[in-house]
Amino acid sequence: MIEFAAGLSLLKACPKPRLLSCSVAVISGTLLLTQLALADYTVVAVANGGTIQGVVKLAGPAPTIAPIVVTKNQDYCGESITNPVYVIGKDGGLQNVEVYLKDITKGKALSTDPTTISLVNTHCMFSPRVQAATVGQQITISSEDPVLHNTHPQNADTNATIYNIALPYKGFSVTKPLPATPELIKVKCDAHEWMHAWIWEFDHPYFATTGEDGKFTIKDVPPGTYTLVAWQEAAGEKSMPVTVTAGKTVNADFQLTPK
Repeated sequence: MIEFAAGLSLLKACPKPRLLSCSVAVISGTLLLTQLALADYTVVAVANGGTIQGVVKLAGPAPTIAPIVVTKNQDYCGESITNPVYVIGKDGGLQNVEVYLKDITKGKALSTDPTTISLVNTHCMFSPRVQAATVGQQITISSEDPVLHNTHPQNADTNATIYNIALPYKGFSVTKPLPATPELIKVKCDAHEWMHAWIWEFDHPYFATTGEDGKFTIKDVPPGTYTLVAWQEAAGEKSMPVTVTAGKTVNADFQLTPK
């Protein structure tokens, strides 16, 4: 498998006596790229920010989607897997929707705890299906399956490979840096073509992924009027204006049209 990392290439090119200085150069370069990615976002103190909360549902019933037909490793993966494109909770909430503020230019500092997100190959699927992170964070990719997987993140717009990680056995894991610029990342397993996941990477901390109940909460938002976006892998995205008042909670519910 091919694994791309500019920093790794630099380290390999360094003579051993200079390895420490080269390592420092790689770390400094990564920090610089992260700072450049945050050039349009300013960290400020948010002493009395507001909260945005709501629920995402489908406008109408979810379309009937056939189960995924398993074409490889049926002895472990089974012959079919329930298609997880639309996951609806008991009260109609839609799971795996990314809700975020678009083009916000200032606010609280980016989260540093935890500094690592995770993506697990489990039962021949990725978990979680949708998640988000901020620039400067890392991702730990692991496998719980006794079959060969590979995790292949790509830029969703260009299909450019970010890296391609082989996971040859159960318990194998590797931690990698996320790209230094915000982007939507689509993840696939080339060995099992039905496996997909999505990672939103932002240059700000104002985002939330809906859970089983379809609800989301975004806290510590500076007062002002913003564009709130809800994105779902099949239904696409929908936006609305939202005005945040200091110390107050504003409700913003979405209905997405299934496709």
